[in-house]
Amino acid sequence: TRIAIFLAAAVVASAANAVERQVRVEIGGLTCPSCPYIAASALRSVESVDIVEAYYDVAAQKAVFLLSYDDDLTTPDIIAGSTMEYGYPGRVLDPALE
Repeated sequence: TRIAIFLAAAVVASAANAVERQVRVEIGGLTCPSCPYIAASALRSVESVDIVEAYYDVAAQKAVFLLSYDDDLTTPDIIAGSTMEYGYPGRVLDPALE
């Protein structure tokens, strides 16, 4: 019984320390009209990530996404790297927006 109480207290303490953060990520290599949608889907597939805003520059073939995320569940580097599976390189522009 003591173990269960301790674990429950640890979970509550961990959740209390979680902070929602924002990061701006640039995704390149968006050469077709469906590329930004695919990149957005890859970003949203990372646990806790939500898209706050997005800007797609057709001529530059890149997009910039402002994202919110739970810093207990992921990091800016993991988020930016999530699009590489689809061939779109990502990079963190603003690692610690709050």
